[in-house]
Parts: sequence; C-alpha cells; structure tokens
Amino acid sequence: MATIVANEQLAAGIFRMTVAGDHRGEMGQFYMVRCDDGYRADSYPLLSRPISIHEWGKEGIVFLYRVHGRGTELLSRQMAGQHVLLEGPFGTGFPRLDVAQSSSQRIALVGGGMGVAPLLPVAQHYRHADVYLGYSGTVFAVDSFKKAVVHSEQVQVMNDARRSVLELLDTGRYDCIMACGPAGMLRALAEQCGYINTMPEHIHNEWMSKESMSHHSSATASAWMTTEIEQTSSEQAGVCSSRMNAPSMNTSSINIEHKMSTLQRPALYVSIERRMACGLGACLTCTVRTRHGNRRTCKEGPVFRAEEVCWDELAHL
Repeated sequence: MATIVANEQLAAGIFRMTVAGDHRGEMGQFYMVRCDDGYRADSYPLLSRPISIHEWGKEGIVFLYRVHGRGTELLSRQMAGQHVLLEGPFGTGFPRLDVAQSSSQRIALVGGGMGVAPLLPVAQHYRHADVYLGYSGTVFAVDSFKKAVVHSEQVQVMNDARRSVLELLDTGRYDCIMACGPAGMLRALAEQCGYINTMPEHIHNEWMSKESMSHHSSATASAWMTTEIEQTSSEQAGVCSSRMNAPSMNTSSINIEHKMSTLQRPALYVSIERRMACGLGACLTCTVRTRHGNRRTCKEGPVFRAEEVCWDELAHL
C-alpha cells in the first residue's frame, strides 16, 4: 500500500499520479496499480491495471495514464493522502547503453498518444536523443520532455489526427530508435526502418542469421547479398543473371535487393501495449507471437526488438 502525493489532471481524461516511496524500476517497465479498497468480496474491478513508469520524482514515482475503463476511472478519483496498491516493477524495459556507447549513437525516441508515457525516463537517460511525439487533439507532457533533453529543439510534436508523427522522422539519420504507441504506428515505423520485408521466408531467415554475425566484413556481406539476389532472381523469374543490375531482374528480386540493402538499418526497440491480468506471466493473456514463439508482454516484453515481432499479427491486435 502506498500513499498518493498528487493526482492531477493534465487534459481531458489524462492524469499524472505521484505515489510516495522509494519504488524501483527501469525505463520501460511498469507497475500493476489499483485503488486500495481492502480487496472486499464485492471489489470491482478486482484486477490491477498495468501502468508504465513515467518518472521518478523527488516525492516518489510518477504514473501518466488515460481513463479507459472502470479501473482507471476509479484511480482518477483518488486524491492526495489516499492509498493505492502497487505491485512491481515488471517487464523488460528499454536497453541501457553504457556512456561511451550511447554518446556515439544517434538515438531517436518516438511516442504516439499514451505511448509517450514510458519514454520520459528514456529521454532523461539519453539526453542527446531526438524526441518525436504524436497526438491527435490532446497534447500533454511535452514540457517534461523539453526539460529532459539538452535542448528543447530536440523535441518535435505532431498534433494532427489525419497525419502521423512518422512524417517528421528520417530514420536514416539514426543508429537506434526506441518507440511506444499504437500498433499501427509501430508497424509503420518498422516498415520505414526496413524490418518488414517481402522476400521469401527462407531467404529472410538466412539474411537475419548473416546480419547477426558481427564478424562478417562488409565485403563478405556484399558478396553474399549479390549471390542470393542472383539465385533468387533465377529461381523466381527463370532467368540467370550475372550482375545485380541485370535487365532480366524482375520486381520481386528488386524488392529483395532493396530489403537486403538495409543491413545498416537502425536498431529498433518497440514497447507493445497489451491487456494483461496478472503482470506476473502466469495468466498468458498478454501473449504475443514472435519469430521465436509466443512471448509474454509482461515478462519478455513489453519492449521487443523489431526483428522479433510478427508484424502482420500485431497489426490486428
């Protein structure tokens, strides 16, 4: 049981709750939160709500949440001095690069809607990162991000229901991108970064294996790509080609060439939002399918590397 220090409304349906105490966690992790009603027999809703860590303040831990159902509606009514039940921290958060590594990396943070909430601790850690925030009518927490980074100009905002925050982002400028937001936005970002491809699965799997072998030189990778493209072109079009730009190359092999040219694509980490009941990995309600099998958002996630995610399935969540 923890005491609420403040529970302020930032915008319509958006609240910022500060809870006293030394509550630990990593950027991207979350707590299971519920009102303290003594767990009476008639308690409703009985289950806690997963809310990501938004900040560690001087007075305690801070949660940013949207009223979206009975549980969060009850939380929004709580006042300073009242109590909430916290369990956590849970989940696997965003990577924490060492100082030398992070200082040489060009990093971008991309948040859409309530997906901005878990990115503030990331911005406070990677203060040189560029921040892209997308909204569709209600803007919140922007000032906190501007204070977190070195220069306020690093924060760019898109507030238009008909446009995407990704229009502001040139993925080719960055070595690493960390994002949270609606599934559609994350999928579009993965496609923009070159993680969604049209090549045959056996070619894709071998490519991923080659990419993960850091000891391969660029010359070796180039030779391998040329060979695979020529073989694939021959298999699919029935045409033998001795060069990558041969006139006989069909559209399918051009797509493969394009996707294989993205070996220098930025590392992409995405925080996936799913409904969950326990937060402990026992109920399996938050399971998502990955290339390594089913994974639990509350344990192996919510942060996943883009190459792990089965994007076609995620788009339908």
